[in-house]
Amino acid sequence: MHNSVLIAVLVLGWFQAGGSAQEPAEKPATEAALTRACPASTASRPPKTKPHPKAAHPKEPVSICVEAKGSAMDVQDFFESYARRQRWRIADERYAEDSWIFSRYLDKDELLQYAKEGTLAGRVHWSEGKAVIQIIVRQQDADYARVEISARLQGGGESVDRFAPPRESWDLDSNGALEKELIAALEAHLKSLH
Repeated sequence: MHNSVLIAVLVLGWFQAGGSAQEPAEKPATEAALTRACPASTASRPPKTKPHPKAAHPKEPVSICVEAKGSAMDVQDFFESYARRQRWRIADERYAEDSWIFSRYLDKDELLQYAKEGTLAGRVHWSEGKAVIQIIVRQQDADYARVEISARLQGGGESVDRFAPPRESWDLDSNGALEKELIAALEAHLKSLH
């Protein structure tokens, strides 16, 4: 008797839930992931080459990658409008079907916020800088676009060493803060839509 009551309760609960226990409930759009990490196996990596031991090669910029809910065109449009709303001083824009490359001029504080000084710390009085930002957006599937952002930085200033040959700029590695700032702006934008 107890078994038949238990079975009746389970069957009734199943019908009231409106489906089988094997079908997962669909999440509302507000609960669905608006961004997700790119799979490690598909992240873009620069080709591995062995540099000449005595040659000074700048490091390849590290890309920050995320998959964003939406179309590639909408994501690309967001970044372009975001950069203009921020009133950044931008130049040297180049567009392609799936990418946007531009230069953003930086003041001294912004340069130090986004760059790794490395061995140049304390050896240069920085005055300004420039970030060359590359944003690649490709449609991943029907719901998500893959976004890869990388930045190369140049710092301008004056060498502390008065005997050093004069230079106008130095190449600096990105510390990832600029790229993360752009991803955070995209995530905030996506949340505002849902």
